[in-house]
Amino acid sequence: MNRKGFFFTIDSILAGGIILITIIFASSFYLSEQPIFHLNYLSQDIVRTLSTLNVVEIDNQYINERISSGDITNLDNNVLEQIAEFWADNNLEYANKTMSNVTDLFIPNTMGFGLWIDNEAIYTRDRPIEKSLVSSKKILSGFEKGKSGGLTRINPPTLLGPIIIEVRVWQ
Repeated sequence: MNRKGFFFTIDSILAGGIILITIIFASSFYLSEQPIFHLNYLSQDIVRTLSTLNVVEIDNQYINERISSGDITNLDNNVLEQIAEFWADNNLEYANKTMSNVTDLFIPNTMGFGLWIDNEAIYTRDRPIEKSLVSSKKILSGFEKGKSGGLTRINPPTLLGPIIIEVRVWQ
């Protein structure tokens, strides 16, 4: 009679151990898996923020230097319009530095990030794509590469563009 109880106890301990190990193993996979949906929100939020925030509203030393030096002439430009204006004037260095100075503080360094205008890379933070890549796009008019965007938007009816601005975020 003792043998049956002994084997039953050993069987229940083994079964309980197997169930416990399965739960721990499954939960460790679940906990290490990072959600992808926040990348989609992040890319959309970046586009929305940069398209609504005017350059004069940014408290940034680099932007203030560009305003005081006369490189930024239209203070009503939002950040994306100003970057597109630098791009249209073939001043990619200013476009790159504007993007990095505005976004580096609120985008984690662990994520890859970049801005493209008409499939031309303006700014990229090189990180290898390990899991997923998400992009959000915005269309702007009044810009064309090699032509001054500010003058064409101030003095219609000359319409240039449209250009496609794309923000890509990846892990």
